[in-house]
Amino acid sequence: MTTILFVLAALMGMVEATATWLGYRSITRHRLRRQSHHRDTQLPRYSVIVVAYLPNEQGIILDTLSYLLDTLPRPQAGLEIILAYNRPQPLPIEGQLQHLAEQHPELKLLHVEGSHSKAENLNAAIHLVTGDMTLILDADLKPAPESIRRAWRWLAGGQYDVVQGRNVIRNAQDNLLTRVVAVEFEHLYGVSHPARSLLADLGIFGGSNGYWRTNVLRGIRFNPKMLTEDIDVTLKLLLRGYRIIHDRDVIATELAPVDGSALWSQRRRWAQGWLQVGLKYTWPIFRSEHLGLAQKIYLLCMFICGIALHFTIIYYPLILCHELASLNSLPAPALQWFGWITALLLISSPYQVFVAHQGRSSASPWNGRDSLLYCFVLPVYSFFKNMVCLVAVYYQLIGRRDWVVTRRGDCTVT
Repeated sequence: MTTILFVLAALMGMVEATATWLGYRSITRHRLRRQSHHRDTQLPRYSVIVVAYLPNEQGIILDTLSYLLDTLPRPQAGLEIILAYNRPQPLPIEGQLQHLAEQHPELKLLHVEGSHSKAENLNAAIHLVTGDMTLILDADLKPAPESIRRAWRWLAGGQYDVVQGRNVIRNAQDNLLTRVVAVEFEHLYGVSHPARSLLADLGIFGGSNGYWRTNVLRGIRFNPKMLTEDIDVTLKLLLRGYRIIHDRDVIATELAPVDGSALWSQRRRWAQGWLQVGLKYTWPIFRSEHLGLAQKIYLLCMFICGIALHFTIIYYPLILCHELASLNSLPAPALQWFGWITALLLISSPYQVFVAHQGRSSASPWNGRDSLLYCFVLPVYSFFKNMVCLVAVYYQLIGRRDWVVTRRGDCTVT
């Protein structure tokens, strides 16, 4: 069973990579042209919600807001930027934020009293937005200006309700870890997510760099009890019949964790959040009338098979060593089968990294050496992530739901 799971995961990864490599550009161009055909795609008034937790993000929030105010396109109807933040006590930086807001009337400051989560900040800000389209950003995200109009073209067509963009690591050259995470994100946002849109018309809202049709956003509440409120709201959308598209040309840059403890806390929260969502929505996915067969298979594989792989990865090296020690006693067909499986597992990940490198974003500072580095450290990195996932399962079983803020550089961000 373990071998079957690994083979299926490897094959699926290669299918996704091949589909993205060969078909992404032409199919996406055709879909986008169809969305905007015979429709007015002039950029309307839009809103930007920036979510922050102070003081953890006080080292970057002014830079992010200044970037948005200076670079975002301004339609004739205008735009608004809402900083929705929470903090334990009044902070000196709030004076600087107030001064910036006085200079730029389109910037609105929203202190969410009593909030302890990103979800509560978002729920408070949703009622204030006035644009036809709303962009949700974390405090470290900097969207490319041209992405705004491209996202609106998807939403203006009426077929999609949310556009999830591509997140690119901009501090990739800080150290070894950030270089690895940068390649990982290029694979995740440049291959895996686009492939789901191509193969099953299935997108996932990733919590930031997501463009929403505002009337849809107003009808959705984010759940503060979920560690990954973005994945939870994704399932709410899909089960209600709304549609999400992933476009890897809708780009924003972000900061990666710069040390192992920060990465551990971030990935543990992600893993536990995915587990929470899987436990909550597996049966509704089975019963859904709005999801197609391919979409159901994709979602169930992500939730069920993904968890199973986390458990098998721990003892799979032991099984592999046992099989290697028993090669001389295996019959010829079994030996040949073992050779094919081994070759598949060895080729799958480098092939996916190669495809990610071919389609890498121009905004990303990673290079060919980073790709080789990623392939070299991948076994250890995968083992690390699976250990994190097992700890997340343990936390879920004992009822531990604490949110550890992820540190990045000299400041920490959620």
